[in-house]
Amino acid sequence: MIGRLKLGLVALAALLVAPIVTSNGELQAQEMGRFRVLVPDLFALEDANRNFGRDVAKELREMINELPTHQPVEEGEIKDQLKRFKLKMEDLNCISTRQLGAQMNAQVAFCAEYVEVDRVRQLRNIKFVDLGSSAEFNIDGFDIDRDEKEAAAQRILDAFDTYVQQIRFRDFCYQYAQSNDWEGSLRNCDDALDLNPADNGVRYQRAQALWKLDQLEDGLTEIETILESDPYAEDALNLGGYLATQLGRNEQGRDYYGRYLEVNPNAAAVRLSIAHELFTGGDAEGAMILVREGLEVEETAELLTYYGSYAMEAARQAAPQGGADEALTPEVEGLYREAITSLEKAFEMLGEEMSASNLRNIISAYAQLGDNQSAVAFADRVLATYPDDTSILSAYAIALGRLDRVDDALSALQKIETVDPEYPDLFARQANLLLEADRRDDAVPLMERAVQSGANPEQMAQILFGDAFRKGLDPKNENRSLAYALSGIAAAKGFEVGSELKAQLDFWHGYALFQRGLAQQAPNTLASAQASLPSFQQAVPLLQAGASYAPQVGVDPNQIIQATNQYIEIQQAIIKRGR
Repeated sequence: MIGRLKLGLVALAALLVAPIVTSNGELQAQEMGRFRVLVPDLFALEDANRNFGRDVAKELREMINELPTHQPVEEGEIKDQLKRFKLKMEDLNCISTRQLGAQMNAQVAFCAEYVEVDRVRQLRNIKFVDLGSSAEFNIDGFDIDRDEKEAAAQRILDAFDTYVQQIRFRDFCYQYAQSNDWEGSLRNCDDALDLNPADNGVRYQRAQALWKLDQLEDGLTEIETILESDPYAEDALNLGGYLATQLGRNEQGRDYYGRYLEVNPNAAAVRLSIAHELFTGGDAEGAMILVREGLEVEETAELLTYYGSYAMEAARQAAPQGGADEALTPEVEGLYREAITSLEKAFEMLGEEMSASNLRNIISAYAQLGDNQSAVAFADRVLATYPDDTSILSAYAIALGRLDRVDDALSALQKIETVDPEYPDLFARQANLLLEADRRDDAVPLMERAVQSGANPEQMAQILFGDAFRKGLDPKNENRSLAYALSGIAAAKGFEVGSELKAQLDFWHGYALFQRGLAQQAPNTLASAQASLPSFQQAVPLLQAGASYAPQVGVDPNQIIQATNQYIEIQQAIIKRGR
């Protein structure tokens, strides 16, 4: 594995910094002198003559001792340590050699084994191992005559020179990363991997550099390569889960995080950190799954709170996108109910320590389910303890409004005003409640206050026009009233608006007057002509002012203006004849 992360109460973002592995160990050694290399006798297999392995190791130690950057652990020191642990040289294998090297403060360990076929010695599994990171540098096996011990050592030394060069690039790969020079890190990581493609530590650092350079797809590819050889490499699983989630590959992200938690099954803080990463990456359902597994182990208020919050977001993500009137699916209803159950359990445990945002989520979940009675009842309960919490008062007002308890909802919003006069959209929300209750005359002064407090006057005009159109002009409304439409549009035009909205309002104002005129003139009497003529006359300049908007609703402005003028002429003729 790349190296086990020791995780505590830290956020996942802090876990994904560049690891300090090989370079620190070797740099510390470099400050003290040359790097120490443990070279035991080559391991003789299948009863091969051990003298060959001993002699090659001796030659190799002598050659390494000539290097300016490395020095071998002396044979005598190796034997002293073996004696200390009651071992002999022939008892060693690569694993025990690495363990011995760590005990001897060596930075590098060498391993190789061989078999003999007649005069030929077949060397295989040749490697140098960085003891600080466990990174391996593998050397291709080769065959050599039994008498060519110096030549065998020389071939290994030649490969060791490449290893030294790779370590140099490796160190720079990490050093640049620690300085947040991600392009420099990537460049040196590439050079190191060219010399040793099997170095998963460098490959992981390369993945981090790609992530920091916003090349997430390439970074994830590097992680996948690491996991092919080490399926439970913790650092790689951790970063891979994050990258996959950021790329929208939720199933892959869950798989990586799930495997990571197999290695850390009891790390509650890690579980929550990973769940948070899934959540912020847009996978609220994946976050729920991780927290649910934690709840199966132990039901704590913290886990219940997170689970409920994630369930709320998962419900929002899965909710129909057709609008508020579209029915919730059974899946979405189930998520909202899970949110309520979990958060209410947490509330029973935490009491006043529970955050207002989570309490508001309970009220909102009830409201989303259409259970406004329960939303109001829970809010009443919570407000007994938190009477001045504006977020809870806000949710409370929404639920009251849906129950047509307009005055109670207005009282809740007015209470917010006393606590926080700067609370956003406060007057506009009160005005909307009044409009829904057909109390427009009470709504308009509040909308004027909203504008004085910084609200967009066009928004207020649009709200008034929308109300006027639904109740006065919409053909779907059997109880529509032209009088209501006309007074509502006139109120909307009392706000300062831009040219586009003004054209829209003028058109519908003229159109409403035209429709009123049509209704008034129907009897074709002197009285009806006298009543309808002002409506038609007032409509013409408004229709002309709104001509640029008319095509947006499929109306030819010239035709409707011409028709209005014809009606004016007819009414004038009737009046003249009647007199």
